[in-house]
Amino acid sequence: MPTVDALGTSAQSAAPPRRRMAALLAAAVTALVLAAITPWPRGFQGAATGDASLMAEVEQSLGSKHWHHVAAARIDGDEVTFAGTAADEHTEFEIGSITKTFTAALFADAIDRGEIEADTRLGEVWPDLDGKVAEVTLESIAMQRSGLPAQEPAPNFTAGVMSILSNYLHTDPFRGDAADIVAGLNDVEVGEPEPEYSNFGFAVLGQALAEVAGQDYTDLVRERITEPLGMEETFVPDSAEGLSHGYTASGLPAAPWTLGGSAPAGAIRSTTHDMSIWLRAVRDESAPGAEASHPRRAFDDSDRIGWAWFTTTDRSPNLTWHNGGTGGYRSFLGFDPKSEQGIIVLTDSANWVDAAADLVSAPATDRTESASETTTSATERTGARS
Repeated sequence: MPTVDALGTSAQSAAPPRRRMAALLAAAVTALVLAAITPWPRGFQGAATGDASLMAEVEQSLGSKHWHHVAAARIDGDEVTFAGTAADEHTEFEIGSITKTFTAALFADAIDRGEIEADTRLGEVWPDLDGKVAEVTLESIAMQRSGLPAQEPAPNFTAGVMSILSNYLHTDPFRGDAADIVAGLNDVEVGEPEPEYSNFGFAVLGQALAEVAGQDYTDLVRERITEPLGMEETFVPDSAEGLSHGYTASGLPAAPWTLGGSAPAGAIRSTTHDMSIWLRAVRDESAPGAEASHPRRAFDDSDRIGWAWFTTTDRSPNLTWHNGGTGGYRSFLGFDPKSEQGIIVLTDSANWVDAAADLVSAPATDRTESASETTTSATERTGARS
């Protein structure tokens, strides 16, 4: 009977030294190959651009995760400071659900134009609808309390399967076009009118605004918001072309999202240059539909909600904000109307950047010291919304 040593290895059947060396070498080579092809959190990569002190604060607040291109802007009154890593104020990103603030502005602007009223019902926009869904008001959608489901119903079985697979293939899960969004209303079960974040709801809202205006959502964004404000680097894409970057949280490549008919919920691409224009125009109420940012009702224990925009109630100052996330991008935009300060962070990594909120209104000497201690609070509260 073979003897067994303290480590559980059979002494009689132990491999010869040469065989053991070959096995160790093979294991070492395998480990090196896996290390080469597996992304790891490597911190911030690439050369810094713009204001070095701002970038240092952003790095401190976001922590050591897998970052590629990062761009930031700090707003103080009319003064804007830009910074970045491997990116600058003109680098293009997907802004995800910050798109909803544009859709909400179009909603407010359509009311100002007399095209709709806040309590216009879906059945008035699409008369063929019936039942409970026809009674859902546009304002309830804008305030995330419509009872519509969180995500777009799959238009068919194949689309449903592909949407599930997209989570593993890191591709755009939104398959339906504008007609599919409208058709999907016939099959949804409308829940209670309680606060619940709904991407599908904002897809419906955007398509409803396009319907009453007789234009595509893309044209509405361009003609009513970006052109009047001179935001030449902000648009709704009609294809996946144009973006060469985008990564999962662990650093794997992620395909661009155009979202099809769900574009009003999160498809817009922009830059920190243009987002700084948007932030200041909404803050100063010079943007079309800027009143969408005014808080109207409680959303949860931490925030009140206007039309799309959230306003914190558990921090000082109380920021008005929205974040965003797609398969390979994250974004955050927040401002304090009283101090006129704001912060914008865009990145092509699926790691949340909401912790940048702590860079607003904190004393300059305290920002870099306290940022790393508070990085989880905003993300835990808001991460699931985008």
